[in-house]
Amino acid sequence: MSNVQEPDIKKGSHPEETFREAVIEALKNLLDQKKIAGSLVEYFILQDFGLDIAVFMKWPSNRFTVRFFELKAFVGSSQGGVKFGDQQGKGPQVDILLLKNSQLDLANQFIRWLLVDGTRPKGCSRFIIFDNIQAKNAAMSGVKRGKQNNFRINSLVKNATAWNNFLKELKNFLTS
Repeated sequence: MSNVQEPDIKKGSHPEETFREAVIEALKNLLDQKKIAGSLVEYFILQDFGLDIAVFMKWPSNRFTVRFFELKAFVGSSQGGVKFGDQQGKGPQVDILLLKNSQLDLANQFIRWLLVDGTRPKGCSRFIIFDNIQAKNAAMSGVKRGKQNNFRINSLVKNATAWNNFLKELKNFLTS
């Protein structure tokens, strides 16, 4: 995965799509390496399958796994916040984060949120992988229907890491 270049995230140039393309390239690179090595039988990736990316995998011994990723890019457009769901507080992201914590723990086996802080320069710690509980805890004024929901960027960037470490964390979740 190390040959996948860190994306250049810029305000006004489709930052979330740029991030998504880099993540998909990294996922394909890793999974293709696993197939070549014989440790993965088959996989496919779907976009916008409820969340931004869904990865379905078949491993040797007929073991099957699925991983879902929701991607966000912060470029400073909203003061200290990253939007999720729509303006009425609807959407799969909101549906997930309104679950009970015990259900969020179950969903943590399959779902990760990926965030890039595009206000930080390329090459520094600006990538975050977080689970559903962390996402729920980072929501400004809690997750609610009837409003635009936002993540507090300051509560998430404390766990930011550089691109190569981000890819390692992504690999660990994908193959666990």
